[in-house]
Amino acid sequence: MTDKKAFVLWLLTILFWGISPIIEKLGLRNVDPLPALFIRTSVSAVIMLVIILAIPSVEISSITKKDFFILALSGIIGGFLGMYTYFSLLKTKAASKVVPLTSTYPLVATILGILILKEKLTLSKLIGTILVVIGIFFLFR
Repeated sequence: MTDKKAFVLWLLTILFWGISPIIEKLGLRNVDPLPALFIRTSVSAVIMLVIILAIPSVEISSITKKDFFILALSGIIGGFLGMYTYFSLLKTKAASKVVPLTSTYPLVATILGILILKEKLTLSKLIGTILVVIGIFFLFR
């Protein structure tokens, strides 16, 4: 992947993820978190299904049972449980406070990556982790 393409994808990702909580907060005004999550997930699933069926180059037959299980587990943990708790929190608190605090999940991923995936703890990871902890401290004050 070229650096230019990666940069554009990065910008689009932060734009989409930056807009999404505002839309979700508006949508949660009169809706409980569980039906809101159902609607969000259902619409996403339909769009993904249409795209998978429309693009012949998308290969799904090579997915093994093990890969399916791992991805399904990710969907349960991140796609359902994480999003449900996030929606519940977003419904009760200010988006400007919820989003930065819940965006500290890379700290958990970094620690688990080092412990479970045996990734190396580099100086930059250590400094980044310390900065995240300092950021959490300031956000809670």
